[in-house]
Amino acid sequence: MKRQYSLAYRAGFAGRRSRALCALSAMTVLIFCLLVSGCASLSDQAKALVGHEAPQSRLMLLSGEHIALNSLLGKEVALLFWATWCPHSRAGIEEFAALARRYKDNPKLEFYAVSVDSNDAYEELQNRIRLQNLKQMTHVFSGNDVQDEAFLAFHGERLPYAVFIDEAGVVRLADLGVGGLASFLDRRFGG
Repeated sequence: MKRQYSLAYRAGFAGRRSRALCALSAMTVLIFCLLVSGCASLSDQAKALVGHEAPQSRLMLLSGEHIALNSLLGKEVALLFWATWCPHSRAGIEEFAALARRYKDNPKLEFYAVSVDSNDAYEELQNRIRLQNLKQMTHVFSGNDVQDEAFLAFHGERLPYAVFIDEAGVVRLADLGVGGLASFLDRRFGG
């Protein structure tokens, strides 16, 4: 009798464990979708930037030189926050490069690709720039991953994340992906 009870207990425990693992798997898929795939929308904090002065931040160029974002006043600036590890960023950076090529003759418009990668991805970033011909823009890399100063200042949570700052230093667009930026630039510059 004791053996039968033990087997029944184990079978019940195994069933509960199996259901718990299924629930955990479903939750993991949901979190992955929300955080990585761009299923979710832009944060309220990021949306609130539009119409206000851009947050003060420094950008660290690949050369190691720092520039203050406010030193770009008088120019219009398109920023794209992206990462080599992010699947959606791969298409996003190519679209951003196409925009930079399209507007290359506009001397007041500058494109900055802000890599939200860790230090160990520096070589991968350099290879990506070379292999994908991403030389039409200025590349920014702090090596601080999602703790990048500019990414945090602009309330970045998801990638790719595009921001447009006008010549007065006011954020005019904050959007996930590059499609919204492309439409915005078409309207602004008669694309």
